[in-house]
Amino acid sequence: MTLRTCVLVHGGWHGGWHWDDVAARLRNAGADVHAPTLTGLAERAGEATARTDMSTHVADVVRVIDEHGLDDVVLVGHSYGGMVITGVAAERGDRLAELVYLDAFVPQDGQSVGDLLGPDFTAAARALAEAAGTPSLIPPMFPVEDTTGWSGERAAAIARRLTSHPIGTMEEPVRAPAEPAARRTFVYCNARPLGIVEPYASAARESPDWDYYELAGPHDAVRVMPATVAGLIESLAS
Repeated sequence: MTLRTCVLVHGGWHGGWHWDDVAARLRNAGADVHAPTLTGLAERAGEATARTDMSTHVADVVRVIDEHGLDDVVLVGHSYGGMVITGVAAERGDRLAELVYLDAFVPQDGQSVGDLLGPDFTAAARALAEAAGTPSLIPPMFPVEDTTGWSGERAAAIARRLTSHPIGTMEEPVRAPAEPAARRTFVYCNARPLGIVEPYASAARESPDWDYYELAGPHDAVRVMPATVAGLIESLAS
C-alpha cells in the first residue's frame, strides 16, 4: 500500500518531538513523514524574536513543502497547529491532498488565536509573559495533567520539554483560502475536553463538507495514544 506524504504540525509550546511516536509508526507503514519544529520552540527556542508571528510559522511549513518538493500531502495540525495548516493551505493548497485538524482550531480568514479564545485569554497570555520577564514569549498555559490525563513523573516529563511560545503567533491573524484547498477532516478527542475546540468539532460533524472522526482520548492524544492517532492518519493517507 502506498501512502501519501504526511506533514505533521505540532501545537503550542511543543515541538516536532511531540510527533515522534506517531511519526515512527507512519514511517514503519511506509510513509514519508515530516514533523518540523516551528520557529521559537523546542530546539529552535533561541530563534524566537519579538517579530516571530503567525506568518513565520506558516512560512516554516511552506519551506518544508518547497524544499522537499512535496506534493499530494496529508497536512495534519494538532491544536494550535490548525491555525498554521490553514495558513499553509492558502499558500500551497495545490500541493495538498488533505487537511486534518486534530482537536485543532479552525480559523476563518483574518482570525487570530486571540480572536478565537477571546480577550480573557489574550490578557492572561500577556500577563504571564510579562510576569516571566519575557514580554514576547508566553509560558505554557495548559497544564499537562489536563491535556493528557497523566500525573506524577509521566506528566512532569512532558512539562519539562515544553517551551515558551512566541506571543506574536497568537495575535497575528491567519490568511485562510477562499475555497477549501483540499479535503478536510476534523478529529475530535472527546475525553477530558478543554472547551476550546468544541465549536469546530460540532460544525464539522454537521457539515457535508467535512469528514469527521472522534477519538476516545484527551486533547493530547498524540502522546497518550500514538498508535491510534497514527492508524487514523495512515488510513487517511492511504
